[in-house]
Amino acid sequence: MYESSGDGWSLSAKTNGQMLLALYLRDLAGIQHAGQPVLCPVAPAVKPVAAAEVPEHSSAELKQEWQQWWHRLLRSDAAIEAAISPPHFHSFDDSPSLQRLLRAHYGAAFVWARSRQTECDARTRDHAAAGRWSLLEEMLRERGASRASHDGAPLSLTLVELPLAEPRAWFLEPGTVLLSHDLPRHETLFRSYLEPMVELLP
Repeated sequence: MYESSGDGWSLSAKTNGQMLLALYLRDLAGIQHAGQPVLCPVAPAVKPVAAAEVPEHSSAELKQEWQQWWHRLLRSDAAIEAAISPPHFHSFDDSPSLQRLLRAHYGAAFVWARSRQTECDARTRDHAAAGRWSLLEEMLRERGASRASHDGAPLSLTLVELPLAEPRAWFLEPGTVLLSHDLPRHETLFRSYLEPMVELLP
């Protein structure tokens, strides 16, 4: 995790274990074009080996249940994290297809997510050591100074780094950005995504 702040702004960068689990299961089950925003596949790629386990008549149901779970994670992961509760996953009793997927693959999903979380945490520290967050901090300083002159509230931006195959970023209101863990390595691309997002901060 990375945190920094200044006069009128604050920045944090971290990963999210529950989102990692959800994305692993999404790709494992071959669920496509699901959730908002629609994120690209994870990296390293997860083979959709569980897709064959999902009966055709259940695939739409699984997709809908996954999307509902993802939506809850985007709103607040703390309550969901406490509610995963293996091995029976009773918090998913209202999502039977997703519950079956969790019961069958939670062990592998957990190991994969834990490994990716360790890698993402290392990349966050690497970005900090290489000064890659300074570009974003400067954007926040400039925008914060502009807002302060108009009695604006302090800016707050949270980055959620995820192991995604494409170097992209997705803005979530009010002040969260999902981004590929490798995006900060591409300075020009990083700026092109984050600059307009900083302008959108309330």
